[in-house]
Amino acid sequence: MNRQGCLYPFFAIFAVAGLGCGALGVWMVKSRYHLMNEGIKTTWTVIDLNHSKNNVAPVVGFNDERGNPRVYSSSNYTSFESFEIGQKIDLYYDPSSPEDVTLEGEGWWNWFPFIFLFTHGGVGIGGLYWLEKKRRLHQWLQQSGHEVQAKFTGIKETYNKGRYYTVQCEWTDPYANTLYTFESESSSKDPSGLIGPSATIRVLIDPNNPKRYWMDTAFLDG
Repeated sequence: MNRQGCLYPFFAIFAVAGLGCGALGVWMVKSRYHLMNEGIKTTWTVIDLNHSKNNVAPVVGFNDERGNPRVYSSSNYTSFESFEIGQKIDLYYDPSSPEDVTLEGEGWWNWFPFIFLFTHGGVGIGGLYWLEKKRRLHQWLQQSGHEVQAKFTGIKETYNKGRYYTVQCEWTDPYANTLYTFESESSSKDPSGLIGPSATIRVLIDPNNPKRYWMDTAFLDG
């Protein structure tokens, strides 16, 4: 299988995951903004602490505007802040939905999904852009590229979660007397028995920049 073909779903998964995290981050930031600007601010007491390894999250007891007792358990575990039972803490809640609560100082957590937007999304979107750029180059070379016959020089074998093979060849520009080396896209199919040591391989190049090229490896399908 062509290795480039395997990369499309790989990068697509990263892109979707990154964009999903970005959407989650936007929703979390907007929800907190709404609570802090439209909700009711009150100061109540930490009544318990939830622990997870070396991190802690406060449990806060408060009364809503109707005097009904409420308990809010923060899901934001942190080792950066020290909480104590009996500690006073500011919170905001939605009077029409008192279970929607945010604590003063826990807003940093809402930005956490954006880390994955830039890491996973960056890898995915950047990878898809790179593949699309290669696809467009291939299309342009098929229409406007200059065909040369390059001399086969060898096969490079690599291993990365599977064994892959890259065909190598070279061609000398007769006008500039410049030697160019070309490599095919990596493939999981071993071409050793499909190409002889004195074979030539069809390569399409950009006449203005032979480093932009496409190697015809249709023989691998034989």
